[in-house]
Amino acid sequence: MRFLLLNPPVPNRALTNRDLMGGMGIDDAFGVSLAGRFLAFAKSEGIRLPVLSLGYAAAVLRAAGHEVVHRDLSRRDPSEAGVLNELVALQPDWVIAATSFGFLRAELAFLTALRDQTGCQRLLLGQTASHYAREILQRGLGEAIALGDPEVAVGLIAAGAELRGAAGVATKDLDAGVPWVGKPAFVPSLDALPWPDWTSLDRSAYSYFPLLRRTPFVTILGSRGCPYACSFCPYPVAQGKPFRPRAVQDVLAEIAFRVQHEGVRALLFRDPTFSLDLTRAKQIAQGIKDLGVDLQWGIETRLDRLDDALMDLLGASGCRSVTFGIDPLDHDVRSTNHRKGYQAARAAEQLRRLAGHGIATAGLYVVGLPGQSETQIHQDFEWLCAQDLTYLNMEVATVFPGTPMYEEAIAKRWIEPVMLDDLLTGEPKLRWNGHLPDATARLMQDKGLQRFYRTPRRVWRELAGADAALSARFYLRTALRFARQEAAGMATHP
Repeated sequence: MRFLLLNPPVPNRALTNRDLMGGMGIDDAFGVSLAGRFLAFAKSEGIRLPVLSLGYAAAVLRAAGHEVVHRDLSRRDPSEAGVLNELVALQPDWVIAATSFGFLRAELAFLTALRDQTGCQRLLLGQTASHYAREILQRGLGEAIALGDPEVAVGLIAAGAELRGAAGVATKDLDAGVPWVGKPAFVPSLDALPWPDWTSLDRSAYSYFPLLRRTPFVTILGSRGCPYACSFCPYPVAQGKPFRPRAVQDVLAEIAFRVQHEGVRALLFRDPTFSLDLTRAKQIAQGIKDLGVDLQWGIETRLDRLDDALMDLLGASGCRSVTFGIDPLDHDVRSTNHRKGYQAARAAEQLRRLAGHGIATAGLYVVGLPGQSETQIHQDFEWLCAQDLTYLNMEVATVFPGTPMYEEAIAKRWIEPVMLDDLLTGEPKLRWNGHLPDATARLMQDKGLQRFYRTPRRVWRELAGADAALSARFYLRTALRFARQEAAGMATHP
């Protein structure tokens, strides 16, 4: 059979990195002021990630002998001339598509149009599709939806197995027309999976700038699952809470292959918490050092899962990027959102140590968590701006369906349940923590980012560092593209 693996187009060429937030995706169209919008645009220009689940799907299908066509159209508009026709010409038997929370309406509409012209069947990947599986199937907006690890559903289809009644997939009885939503299923061992297959994609299109500045760039998965219970986070919902690591040697073998045979020069681990197991994290870092490859690499983790020995080893092995969540300073806010927290003095020491090793640090801060006031957010901003933190990413709290925060918001009547129709009309009422209005949270996000990035020492470090010429070219090119986009927007909405 011929399979089309698709990262779908996005209206107005907006950006969602569908690989983020446990498969919910992140809509980076934030920014109230002109400066805020530019920061959002620069982020979308610099951070472009492939969808790992599609890379794994390609490997599983090719191993089973199927024909695979892989297309990433996330930088295209679905209404753009020729976009749909390019895929119709492929005449796929199945299309396996990534979905997102912010653009589900456009994704399902595009896939319906593709089915109408080709008769293909549609397997939807992503936590949003999983959450609304029954309704999506009832309305004929998909033929199958992955539940749990997507490779389970892909493997069933690749083998021509009966889908109805199988764990790991939701489908529809073609005779009775009744949806069947099975239980989520997870692969017994991640080591049993073939490595993601990126041969059909242009790897030069992906980047993690400015945290990792080299290309070609690709992502890698060393583990799935997160035992922490942060109320707002969809990773435990999508991947399960048990920590499921790959064997260290298998991870190192993939890294060696990417560098030696595919020319990869920068690599990002997409593990929810890379250093959850400190011993294992040190083994990977030491293994990369021992490989002797010319590689920049980065991780996502928690500050309370970094000790001094690991930070030193990360620096010595070529790690140049560490991303982590920033906990609110207020103890009650942390407790409300099931964040363990850390000592501020220790965190400041860790940031200095990482900087001393030439490792860029990126903090992820959520604005508008339950129980969080404007005063507390301002206090957190003051602390963040005073730290040796390289970059700051701030997101307004989003009540993703399936997370504990979503259940709390409904129970406390902060929001109404988010129905599929809310997403299909594009107007879900999501961001609300009981007392901080959405508009206030967005304004605080905008002002906080401006204040952080306008700090003279951060501006100087970005423009006068070792990669100053690269940074200058990127920001000049980005500024020109942003100006054209703003001008086009003003022409459309005078």
